[in-house]
Amino acid sequence: MKRFNSVATSAWVRLGVSTGGLALAALGAGLKPAFAQTYLPSLSVPITFQTSAPGRCANVGDWYTTNGNARATPGGSQRNLATDLCLPTDPLANRTTNPAPNRLHRYVMVVTQEDLATAGGSIIVTVQDAGTGGSFDEVDGIVFPFSAGPDDPVYDPTRFRLLDPNGAVIDSQTLTPQTNPADIGRTIQFPPVTQPGTYIITSETGEYAIAGYTGPFNLTLNNDDNGFRIVASGVQNLLLGQFQGTFQNNQTLAAQTFNFYFLVGPGTSNLLIRNFDMDSSNAAVNPGRENNIITYSSPTVTGIPGTVSGNAVWNGVSSTLNTGGDVQPVVGLANAGRWGIRLNGYGSSFTNQSLLEVNSGTQPNPGQQLPLLVSPPTRAGNFIITPPSDQTTQIGQTVCHPFSVTNLFFTTDIINLSTTGTDPNYTVEFRDADGTTVLTDTDGDGAVDTGILAAFGGTRNLNLCVTPRPGAPPIDNTTIVGISFMDQRIRQQAVSEGIPEADATPQPRTVLKITRIGEGGGTGAANLLLVKRITNITRGGTTLPGVNFEEVINDPAAANDDDSGWAQIPLAGIITLPITNPVQSGDEVTYTVYFLSNGTTPALDVSICDLIPGGTTFIPDSLQLKNGNADPVPVGTFFTPLAPLPNNNSCLIQTNPNGAAIVNLGTVSNTAGSNFGFIRFRVRVN
Repeated sequence: MKRFNSVATSAWVRLGVSTGGLALAALGAGLKPAFAQTYLPSLSVPITFQTSAPGRCANVGDWYTTNGNARATPGGSQRNLATDLCLPTDPLANRTTNPAPNRLHRYVMVVTQEDLATAGGSIIVTVQDAGTGGSFDEVDGIVFPFSAGPDDPVYDPTRFRLLDPNGAVIDSQTLTPQTNPADIGRTIQFPPVTQPGTYIITSETGEYAIAGYTGPFNLTLNNDDNGFRIVASGVQNLLLGQFQGTFQNNQTLAAQTFNFYFLVGPGTSNLLIRNFDMDSSNAAVNPGRENNIITYSSPTVTGIPGTVSGNAVWNGVSSTLNTGGDVQPVVGLANAGRWGIRLNGYGSSFTNQSLLEVNSGTQPNPGQQLPLLVSPPTRAGNFIITPPSDQTTQIGQTVCHPFSVTNLFFTTDIINLSTTGTDPNYTVEFRDADGTTVLTDTDGDGAVDTGILAAFGGTRNLNLCVTPRPGAPPIDNTTIVGISFMDQRIRQQAVSEGIPEADATPQPRTVLKITRIGEGGGTGAANLLLVKRITNITRGGTTLPGVNFEEVINDPAAANDDDSGWAQIPLAGIITLPITNPVQSGDEVTYTVYFLSNGTTPALDVSICDLIPGGTTFIPDSLQLKNGNADPVPVGTFFTPLAPLPNNNSCLIQTNPNGAAIVNLGTVSNTAGSNFGFIRFRVRVN
């Protein structure tokens, strides 16, 4: 009995398996969204994050460093071409041969197993007002009604991409409102996110960023300010942040105070905290306004003084465009956690835009930038533990269960490990990958741990070594429990500061290790594959037209549906419903979870839990089991939303947010002809 991936999310059988819930793309439409946005109306003082075209030598992508911007042409602004472009020769000719390297603005989105379960198995990400010319844009939007003209051009092309946790492009969409009026202010939607991890959304705007310079120089393009909002459906408080992007204070009356936040992982020695073009608050530039003051805070110290940048330069450097910043030591593990940046007296201006950047280290490095948040986070961390396993040994002989811990978060992390459920006559011990070196407590909290795991996929291979002693029962069920250091630290900070809705309880990850006492010892190799499909949708008692639910579809993103054993029970059904044919309130959706025991030994004590997708209601008495070639029969137990689940259940989320269906299969043979089947149930769209 092994871990499997359903089409919805990582899931587990008894040994921790829950299929999550496969959500239709349309089901998240009415759910309360979480926001990460370049346009931030929720703040008490209006502040706008923006993104635009390629960066020049300041390594920022904004209007004062944008290739081909009309404001940087002769007569178009007060800026000096040679100074702004950092080019000794004709800047127009150089645009094609010397493109700036850091034109992307990047936004991070952290998706956990709990987030997926809450959202019903998939999260739909949209970008509202993705195209230029919409209501969130400064220059050509309704909020800031600038007049169009050579100094205020409109309708740049803009490209958005969604990258998976490995950096591969999931989807890329380009809007060209200067040639397609339908793209003006249009909202776009990415494919559903169905796996936990840290995802990156990128945006880039401008004629040269999208198509390259083709000449002649076009003064009607390269507008600077494309504001938009990123929305993730179905999950509240999803952790969303911005790596690169400018901002400005849009109040015209007085200077204001703004707070930004960022997370620092364990093992960090130094930070380079930078700000760019903060001159709008300088009394020498804007008489009558306060001088801007910038301070930093760590988990242990507040009011750390920082330096403020002048016009078109980074802080700490008065004449050099590309360098500068405050190097801030991170002293010990106590200073890992949430940090803050406070701008006191940041001036108001429609025209001055500034930038903040935080690097892990002492030099500017896009690969080590930490995302900025506009509100204090109440949770952090994202990791997985895999796989469950089933091993056989003898009294007095130790057997080691291998497992891996992978950090999916955007900072370093430490995963603290413990066990539950171990029988008193069994001893358990965490060891390194070699099976002999005992793990230690590296963070001083009393629990052994993984040590520091690198961001974005740092993995450590480990073992749980189990020894049955005389008098031990034939089976031991030990659950490994992992707790993120970063999640625990951020939650503690939020609770201590009285942040509303903060919860001090960290989110654990678990995996079950079964040890059996058998004659002659040896190892078991049970394995259970599960695949989930939508096998029917009815409206008014009639199957939804235009969809072939009998089609056998292979999911290219998963391997669980590739085994030859599935030929015994062809995997019919769709993975997701096209957004062009959405479900409606009252529609009934049939889910089928297929199982296949393909190990070298039978899968024992199997239980399958399927969490009901958000936005739907379980239809009573619809739960059925088909075992082998037998006819489907009513079976299993449905637990209403929030009802307590039974002990030692296989559900991934123990809070049971939307209801859960649990079916106990017992022993599933590994012999062809009887090693397959499915469970099936129906839900009604709310």
